[in-house]
Order: sequence, then C-alpha cells, then structure tokens
Amino acid sequence: MQNYKMVVFDCDGTLVDSAVMISMLYEGYRKMYPNRKPLPYEHFIPCYFQTDQENCVYLQIPPTDRERFEDICFHQHEKGIDNVKPFSGIDELLIELRTRGYALGIATSRSYDAFYELKNQLTREAFDSFSCIGVKDVVAHTKPAPDVLLYIMRQSGLLPEQLLFVGDSMNDALCAKAAGVAFVWAKWGRITEESLPCRYAVETPQELLTIL
Repeated sequence: MQNYKMVVFDCDGTLVDSAVMISMLYEGYRKMYPNRKPLPYEHFIPCYFQTDQENCVYLQIPPTDRERFEDICFHQHEKGIDNVKPFSGIDELLIELRTRGYALGIATSRSYDAFYELKNQLTREAFDSFSCIGVKDVVAHTKPAPDVLLYIMRQSGLLPEQLLFVGDSMNDALCAKAAGVAFVWAKWGRITEESLPCRYAVETPQELLTIL
C-alpha cells in the first residue's frame, strides 16, 4: 500500500457543488450581451474549471466590462453564490482524514479571496483541517500546469509519491500527471461524460477512505 502523507483537494466540483456557476455565467452573458450571437449552454462548461481571467478571455469579455459582468452573473442572479454547498459527506471526510493523521491541502485556481469563501461553505472544523493552501496567487501558471502541486510540495517538504490529489476535471488530472502525483478522480462532482486518466476513481467521498 502506498504511504501517502497528504491528501490534496481541488475546490469546485470536488469539495463544493458549484456547478450552478455555469448557469450563472450562461444567463449573465445573455443579459450582458443581448446583441451578440447566443452561445449554447455547453460552451460555458469549461468556465467551471478555468480562472476568472481565463473565462473573460474565453468569453471575449473586455477588461472594461469585467466588473459589471461578474456583478450580473454572480450578484444579481436569483440563485446566488449562497447556493454553492459542499457535497454530501465532504465535511465528515475532511475531519476523518485529519483524525487519521493525514495532512490536508488545497490546489485550486481560485484566488485567495475566493478560497476563503470556503469558510462559509464548509463547517469551521473541516475548513481548519487544511494546512497547505495552493491558490492562483502563489503560482506563475494555473492548472493544468503542475505549479500549484509543486508549490504544495515545497511548502510541506513532501515528495510527489507522498501526495494524493483529488479532483474532478481534466485540468486536475493533467496537473497531477505533470507533477508526478497520484490522481484520484472524484466522480461525485462530474458534470460531463469525459473520462479522466487516474490512478483511482471513486464515486463518493467516503470511498476515498478505502484507498488510504
């Protein structure tokens, strides 16, 4: 059995069910640009895995429109960011992993500010379980580049074979591969039929415990 020391998690689609953000962007885009050619809902799915800056380039949002666009999408939407909740069993999983002696990390393309929204999405005990935080602010390149996992290894002093990275997207899988870290496909967060290259695939958060 592999001797893992730290379990590293992606945020969106792995810890929290933030798929509602796709519909927020879809509807906000139509409201912001009613005269542009309509884009299908499927066009917005990649936005789920990209940074805000990457999304603005992808959707051709001029820098002068960015603040208003984000306000329309995320603050004027009837569902709101408050609908972003953890997947069932995530809080319990994080607490159990810490109890078993595993260090916990975060590898996300969120900014520091967006990462701290997890304080409102997880229980306090679960949130406080993370000892190493990798966000876009501390790396030169976001996923699928390996930078964020390399940063976590530098901060923790751990080797690639001592980390287990849990994520739900191709960007996560490619990031893990480039860093030489074992990847767990968190299938509970999948929103497409895309198959991901992985060492392990689990259907529920609790199933992750069987790997360890």
